[in-house]
Amino acid sequence: MRRNESWSFYIEESRFEQEVMPKCLKSLILSRCYKYLLSFKRPISLVTMNLLIIMALASFFTATLSGLIGMAGGVTLLALMTFVLEVQIIVPIHGCVQLISNASRSIFLRKAIVWDIFTPFFLLAPLGSLVAYYFLKNISSKELFLIPITVVIFYVLFKPKRIPEIKLGVFGFAVLGFFAGMLSPLIGATGPLLAPFFFREDLSKESIIATKAISQTWTHLLKIPVFLGLAFPYEKYALIIILMSMMAVLGTRFGTLLLGRISEDLFRLLYKVALAFAALRLLYKIFL
Repeated sequence: MRRNESWSFYIEESRFEQEVMPKCLKSLILSRCYKYLLSFKRPISLVTMNLLIIMALASFFTATLSGLIGMAGGVTLLALMTFVLEVQIIVPIHGCVQLISNASRSIFLRKAIVWDIFTPFFLLAPLGSLVAYYFLKNISSKELFLIPITVVIFYVLFKPKRIPEIKLGVFGFAVLGFFAGMLSPLIGATGPLLAPFFFREDLSKESIIATKAISQTWTHLLKIPVFLGLAFPYEKYALIIILMSMMAVLGTRFGTLLLGRISEDLFRLLYKVALAFAALRLLYKIFL
């Protein structure tokens, strides 16, 4: 009898562990998450529910653009953010969102990544980020860094056919990684810098987008410790960063699906249009 009683007790205890405890833990976790979300305070006075919706939609559509043609989305999102957010918080927030957007794009198109290009880029980018940290602490005007980027873009767009395309080797992409790592924290979006060097005849449209995306993922990731070193309070803006990042992943997925439906010629035409848009925006920032 005692054995039966002890056995039934064991059964009850097992049910408690397998059924009751998980439900209690689930309720506890959900309640903690709910309290955590309620604890968010508005990071700035303009961040209302309507603003969050607008920024989420902007993140979705600009990520779709980047997923489709590999660029212009980050620059467009940066421009839109200037209308509703304070200038000093735009680049750190934009960097987090673009980190997730580019990372998801490189995952969706991972089979097309050209590792021979990314590896040298990867190695020197951290050194560039260290240089950017120095500039951010000591230099106020950053417009001068935009001039060489604009020159390179116009070269790619308007060079005669008899002039060779820009085709970097291993050392060239290492140097590009250094400058991308340096400029990413300074100007926010490095798409216009990288785009001309990935626009090559020997790369498919998927390889252009995937390899450029993983390169930008790395530069945006390096941006976080730079701004942490400058005491930027990321936790204060966690809600808007999480919401925009989630929508960026959805937009990226939608854009990469559209990518498979367009021809190589149409892709290259759209890419050139996006480059022209980026160049005009840079000229505006330099001279106006």
